[in-house]
Amino acid sequence: MSTASLSASVGRQGVNRPDDVRLVQNLLLARGFGTFGDVDGECDEATVQAIVAFQRGYLRKPDGRIDPGGITWRNLAGTYGVRAAAPEADTSPITRTVPRPAASTINAGLSAVDNAFMLDRLGAPRASYGTLCEPPTNERLRRNLVLDTVGPFRVTGLVPAVLSLKAVMADIAREQPRVYRALGTAGMLCCRLVRGSTTAISNHSWGTAIDLTLDGVLDAYGDDRVQVGLTLIAPIFHRHGWYWGAAFRKEDAMHFEGSRALVEQWATQLR
Repeated sequence: MSTASLSASVGRQGVNRPDDVRLVQNLLLARGFGTFGDVDGECDEATVQAIVAFQRGYLRKPDGRIDPGGITWRNLAGTYGVRAAAPEADTSPITRTVPRPAASTINAGLSAVDNAFMLDRLGAPRASYGTLCEPPTNERLRRNLVLDTVGPFRVTGLVPAVLSLKAVMADIAREQPRVYRALGTAGMLCCRLVRGSTTAISNHSWGTAIDLTLDGVLDAYGDDRVQVGLTLIAPIFHRHGWYWGAAFRKEDAMHFEGSRALVEQWATQLR
């Protein structure tokens, strides 16, 4: 599945080839959407509704359909890398972009995690990884995952990370209500490689990182600019111990992840 691609549309009024449907069902399950049991390759109403639920995180009008190369496919497969905005969304002040802040002004006192640290503290989510989202196979990790509502959307992630996100979202709702209303997600749990790498594992693989959208707009990856709304909520994430990806060598401002200290705490809470 790690090298698979979608050959035709899946979902409402789609071509719905069985291999494509199975691929979509697996990816939806990996993101915490759908209860398909054994993936059967049949695009039934449950599959369509899972697609719709997934699209609600970033589309204003979910259509229940996934097209090859479309925004839903890029989000589901974890292959997005360019901004995907509805034309009218660009006029929103919170999606307007500004130069990314100097690295010295963000993530003060926090350290980013690396693969060696995550593997030591939480274990390997899978034996192998590709460019597409796949579910974890590590039984201990699977025991400690939860699907839950976090503010304006729902996620699948590591239990303590999801609980921490709930607290973050509660503060955003109080302090930045306009941004809160616009928030959506491009995913939390997603076992895959880091974009552009053949060896590095994405921190999404442990369910300890989240990508956010604002009014359905993904902040562009690696352009050294960030959405205004993200600058408004980054201090709130920081207060709760989350590291902001705007400071990465290749800017990833839509990305927030548990810092080293936070993951240390979470690791002690697993059962």
